[in-house]
Amino acid sequence: MGEINWQLVLCGINHKTSSLEQREPLQLGRDEIAGAHSAFSEIPGIMEVAIISTCNRIEIYFVAEKDIDPFAATAAFFKKIKNVDISGLSDNFYIRKGKHVAGHLLRVAAGIDSMVLGENQILSQIKDAYSSACAVGTAGKVVHRLFHQAFRVGKQVRSDTAMGCGACSVSSVAVEMLKTKIDRLEKPSILFVGINRMTALAAKNLENLDYDKFIFANRTVEKAEAFAEKYRGEGYPLKELPQLLPRADVIISCTGARGAVITRPMIDAYLKEHANRKLFILDMAVPRDIDIEKNYSPALELYDLEDIGEFVKEGQKKREEAIPEAEQIIERLLGEFIYWFGHVKHEPMYNGLEKAFEEIRREEIADLVDRMPPDLKGDCEEISRRLIKRLLQVKIRASKHSKTE
Repeated sequence: MGEINWQLVLCGINHKTSSLEQREPLQLGRDEIAGAHSAFSEIPGIMEVAIISTCNRIEIYFVAEKDIDPFAATAAFFKKIKNVDISGLSDNFYIRKGKHVAGHLLRVAAGIDSMVLGENQILSQIKDAYSSACAVGTAGKVVHRLFHQAFRVGKQVRSDTAMGCGACSVSSVAVEMLKTKIDRLEKPSILFVGINRMTALAAKNLENLDYDKFIFANRTVEKAEAFAEKYRGEGYPLKELPQLLPRADVIISCTGARGAVITRPMIDAYLKEHANRKLFILDMAVPRDIDIEKNYSPALELYDLEDIGEFVKEGQKKREEAIPEAEQIIERLLGEFIYWFGHVKHEPMYNGLEKAFEEIRREEIADLVDRMPPDLKGDCEEISRRLIKRLLQVKIRASKHSKTE
């Protein structure tokens, strides 16, 4: 059997293995993800890569030479792109290899590995990660096949089982939780900070619950104004936040900012004038948008993703009952990937044979080609290349045959 000189690897950290505080410095925003793919692919020995970065997980799926240490590569990446030392988080990161990488991603795509069981946003986030990897050219044959199999699993689990029933996104669950806190308020004014998929879903869900006093603030004011028109609200740039806080009963914040957008001085200025007024804050961002800790003031009730995680432990019975059906779908499609992977991992393009054979071919025919008439040089090159290609195919078949003996 020919030697396998490469490996399929996952190195990741998520809500099960770490706290929100530990994940915050590692979060990759939308504007960073393309550069992140390029930066990881530039690490020596990396052949393919796709990175999933969400509020609850940062997972790096990559193909690398077999001697590459997954955590060391990941640590070098975060040092380069974020200037963060993750050596103290080695116990919080998990590493999977080979078929176990596929098994993990398929479970993520199915929503089984999410904070919210059956979460539907994760499938879009996986597609975004894959699209980014394709756009910058870091997705290759293995990543293509792996992610497309994940898309099939996600779609089939949600269409054929009860895994997708009820509130099954972070935003929808966040709204359910928030409703239990603000239900006693009559027609509260709700300030949305940041315009993206999370806040869009939250606004839609709140509108369905008959909340309608909406204010939108966003870095790009045109987006805030567009949402204001859609929901008959008001739209402002982020610089207006100090003036908007006193007008809000509820703040829902989820931006892609790398630091706080509602700062401690901003909160202190608000409290100085409104210490006796209750303000509910839901911070769904990673890193967090609000620069205060919980219990900062009796006038503030601050909730974040960890509070949502506690809340979702209730009311998931139907989706839990659908897990066995989902697992059957995962097992079948995982089997398809493992069968394909078992063949592709012997291909010369991944094991260096093709390059080595090509170098030998050129060395062996160099003198002969130099002495040939010009009209025969092209024929010699073509015949020798076809010969090498056929020999490589024989090598692959021989390796597979010896494996079965």
